[in-house]
Amino acid sequence: MNPPAAHPVVTGILLGIAVGVAIACSIGTAVMRDALQRLHYSAPVVSISVLLIAIAVWLEEGDPQARIKVILTGGVLFVMNSVLTHATAKAIRIKRTGHWEVREGEPIVIVRPKDGDGRRA
Repeated sequence: MNPPAAHPVVTGILLGIAVGVAIACSIGTAVMRDALQRLHYSAPVVSISVLLIAIAVWLEEGDPQARIKVILTGGVLFVMNSVLTHATAKAIRIKRTGHWEVREGEPIVIVRPKDGDGRRA
């Protein structure tokens, strides 16, 4: 099956945007002054760039096995990015404060779940 002539152009645009997002996030990571701020710049690379690459592969590849693999790989990367970011932030906090729990007097707002009346518990 021959792909339409527009597929290579669209694929090139998608891959170009994915690379642009990765470069912009790399620059953002380099210029941020704090490790926790730098963590925010890893998410777009894994979410947006991986999505664009998966779409590009889906358009270019006619093989269903390649399509399934790129979707599964992208899904795993997307889910594991959240886990890795949370674990890294937790490790940074433990290294800075010596503990994970929020203690009295720390400048962190704790949001409590609402009770049945819509008020904070």
